[in-house]
Amino acid sequence: MLAHTAAIMRATLDQPDRQQNVTTTKGLGQAVTSLNREYRAVLVNEEVQGIGRAVAQIVRGDGWHEAKASAVLVAALVGWLGVDAVHPVGFYANGTGPVEAVAKVGHFYLTGHGIESEDDLTVNCCERHRARFSQSRLEDLDLSQPNARFTMGSPLAQRAADRLAAILSEEIDPEIARVVLGA
Repeated sequence: MLAHTAAIMRATLDQPDRQQNVTTTKGLGQAVTSLNREYRAVLVNEEVQGIGRAVAQIVRGDGWHEAKASAVLVAALVGWLGVDAVHPVGFYANGTGPVEAVAKVGHFYLTGHGIESEDDLTVNCCERHRARFSQSRLEDLDLSQPNARFTMGSPLAQRAADRLAAILSEEIDPEIARVVLGA
């Protein structure tokens, strides 16, 4: 009887303290969730919010989800992670031109709201822009092409993208971010 009890005790003690396969909300793994927290902390940084407001030409908020600032954010992400890791994508709402720019990095999308999976991104963009799911899509976006909705190409936009890329590099190691995102 003592040998049986000892065997049960050993088996119980050998078990890890917590479950190994933990899934977090919205299907993001632990590493991506942690990176998302760091990324969002940068976006709410006072200096970064000021940059976002200036580019978006708004008074309140951070501005990074606004059409004008979202393209600058994607350009900053290219500066931070590298042109080979970031793929600019536009959200086309209700059959119109792109209303928001996002960055696809590996298996995830970086937006002014954080890191999202593709399924979540489409739904969230539809909600943000009051767009019909059936009439909206994600499509490749060339940031060098002129677009009235975006601010790319201006000196303010370039300075903002460069400064945001520098802040991101100071706060989050780009190599770690690339690995976590699957780039």
